[in-house]
Amino acid sequence: MTTLKQALESGKLDHFIAERKGETGDTDAFDATLRSMAEKSKEVPEASAPDDGDD
Repeated sequence: MTTLKQALESGKLDHFIAERKGETGDTDAFDATLRSMAEKSKEVPEASAPDDGDD
């Protein structure tokens, strides 16, 4: 069975897809993962105060 990485590197994505015809995934788990990823973002640190410029 071809891996996704191998299929992309060799330009045979259609072969990768054909090998998996009829497979189904867990849509609830997929949706939960996608929601989890969409809701979490890294906080941007607050900007520091500008220096007085007395160097």
